[in-house]
Amino acid sequence: MGIISALASGPAKRWTALISGGAYAFTAVAVLLLRPWRPPSGICPASGPTAVICDAGHGEPLALAALGVLAVVAASGASLVVTALAGPLVHLLSGTALPVRGPLAALVARRIAGRLRAKRRLTDRTGEPWTGRAAAEARRKLFRRPVQDVLTAPTRIGDSFAAMGERILGRHRLDAQLCWPLLQQLFDEPARRDLEHASDQVLGRARNLVWAALTVVTALPLALLDRVALWPAVLAALAGALVGALLLAGLGDGVDEYADTVEAALLRHRDALYAAAAWPLPEGTADERRTGEEFTAYLRRTGHSAPQVTFARPPEEQPEP
Repeated sequence: MGIISALASGPAKRWTALISGGAYAFTAVAVLLLRPWRPPSGICPASGPTAVICDAGHGEPLALAALGVLAVVAASGASLVVTALAGPLVHLLSGTALPVRGPLAALVARRIAGRLRAKRRLTDRTGEPWTGRAAAEARRKLFRRPVQDVLTAPTRIGDSFAAMGERILGRHRLDAQLCWPLLQQLFDEPARRDLEHASDQVLGRARNLVWAALTVVTALPLALLDRVALWPAVLAALAGALVGALLLAGLGDGVDEYADTVEAALLRHRDALYAAAAWPLPEGTADERRTGEEFTAYLRRTGHSAPQVTFARPPEEQPEP
């Protein structure tokens, strides 16, 4: 999906901006887990990695500095990898990349069925008075779910994107995915800044979610292999799981904000979208639906008959006498 993929796009950032707090936390946990829990005794080896760790355990300044530099380098390099994974992670959590055949498809279908049942329960609550807290909360949650059951995704993030596209299509008859490549070229600076901020919020939480998952999958195997003490590893794994759950909920909130920003940007720039394609502007809300359907069919290029439209071109400049 173009709008989801656009989360990872935008102007290049400084490499320091890619190092999230999760990278430092993961590195700190790794150092704490791998450090000797008892003061080292005896003479350290003359060379090798164990020599640096042993010297650092004795408080050798140069060894401590070397380990610090190595930790920063490791955190920086790993952050680049995690940053590359953040966009695909959001795409995966949106449900669009989940299998539609095979054993996992049954799990996806059950997940969708569960979300449909939850949506029906929310719909039943909206019959209560508007002043009721339960009804207000139900309407807020239903706003993030598509009205058409066929568009329901297996995840909250997928529902948020689907509901956004459904609202845009219902209001303007524009397919947000088809319009997005052209629309990105038309955003003014305030809209571009808002989209970049919302995108940074989502990707930052996705990166930290990856770091939290790495903490869990790293700490427990090290303990089982008797590389570190069991209780520190268990504490690190529990902390990573708790932080990961909080980040997953925050990621959903960030996607909601991003979807609202995209919807507002399209609402504000739809005239510029038509003008960029030399498409005649609609005269009113009723005409906008017809115009949007024709423009979407024109962008789709296949599967629909091409509309016959007279392009709205600016008048030619007359030479001065």
